[in-house]
Amino acid sequence: MHATKNLKTFGDKSALVFLSGSAGELDWILPVIDSLINNRFEVKIVFLTRHVRNSVKENKMLEEYISHNEKIELILFGGILNEVADKISYLLLRLSLKIKSRKNFHFGGIFNLFDKAFEILFFSRLPNVVKNLSNKINLVFMEYPGLRRPRDLWIRNRFGRSLFFYFPHSPHIYTEDIDKTYLENEEIDFSKKQFLLLGHPGDFHVINDGNELASDSLEKVYIGHPKYSANWLKGLNDKAQNFRSSKDKRDKINILVLSRGSGSYLDEEGHSNLVETTVNEVSNIIPNHNILVKKHPRETNSHWDKLSNNLSISIVNDHILKLATESDLVISYWTSGAMDCFMLGVPVIEYFDPNRFNKQQVPDIGGFTTIYRKLGIVISANTNLELRHSLLSLKNDSFKIRNNALHPHYENLINRSNHWQTKFESILRFNNLN
Repeated sequence: MHATKNLKTFGDKSALVFLSGSAGELDWILPVIDSLINNRFEVKIVFLTRHVRNSVKENKMLEEYISHNEKIELILFGGILNEVADKISYLLLRLSLKIKSRKNFHFGGIFNLFDKAFEILFFSRLPNVVKNLSNKINLVFMEYPGLRRPRDLWIRNRFGRSLFFYFPHSPHIYTEDIDKTYLENEEIDFSKKQFLLLGHPGDFHVINDGNELASDSLEKVYIGHPKYSANWLKGLNDKAQNFRSSKDKRDKINILVLSRGSGSYLDEEGHSNLVETTVNEVSNIIPNHNILVKKHPRETNSHWDKLSNNLSISIVNDHILKLATESDLVISYWTSGAMDCFMLGVPVIEYFDPNRFNKQQVPDIGGFTTIYRKLGIVISANTNLELRHSLLSLKNDSFKIRNNALHPHYENLINRSNHWQTKFESILRFNNLN
């Protein structure tokens, strides 16, 4: 990853980036922001919640990039009033759609009144430095679930001349059947003003909700994941290789754990068990170790916090790509961060049982597997015994990454990632914004 040098002369092209969930949103879109800055765009990043601002602050690499570039303006818009209003307006909208209340004159009228009131509140609190751009042709970016929120429609109506781009909050691969051929329209309809940026057409096949995401006004553009482009990773690969080659000169082996808290994909007992058995097996197999724990952006009430007295364990907040350059191996609790580490040549053990926690997992013979195992980028470990075996195997092999056969889907995804700018810049050229 590289930072753009500060530029003395500013252009008159503007991009607005609305962030609402976690640092993962900024991580995905950052290579695009970097490209825009190099193309003389001024960028305003609007934090719609206090949580997302804190999440970015905790990620040292991301925070350093956006804080030290004079062509990026940071705007904290989130507050209790804004956040409560957003939640209420969203719930009312989903309720109205669920019961088709808009057909009910009285209930529909009430909903419209609330919706208008919240819209007025939103723009009354939005800083003038953002509102003053409403008559320009801007580029507007936000996470694609934002399409389901009333504020997206408010913003689109107010910034009607702008181009809108919706993107994922992580490079997670949603495709369930990676052996299937997915059709896509290679021709971009440039007449549209809304674009959905996704990694692969197979992802849309899974996330398509039949409503907002399926809208005819939303053009689907499959560009891989810009953060995995060779250009963006230039320099980090060398750092990772240099660190790992120094293994024999160091006293400790660095083990990065990509954690996942309890929630939709893992219950509290499962989370605690993963943490405890990870520490035990690592201690037994690799006694001279440092455990670096990178919590999931949405991980709260983590069991790792109960182990704060263990001097070999450190909670780290840096970018996964940066942490991967300082790690000998990685243990992942099923997260897209495994891709980051694999891209830098670091071996990854995926310690997670998809048969026990099968939400969003891939059907397999006799049960389930994970997408990252199907791609061939991780070593699978469903149980602590399998984790122990994998640790022993890697230790005996000097922690070298295995040359497993990679699935063609992976190679297709990386190829798209290496050429993401071609499609994106074609949209800019059509609109005379290149």
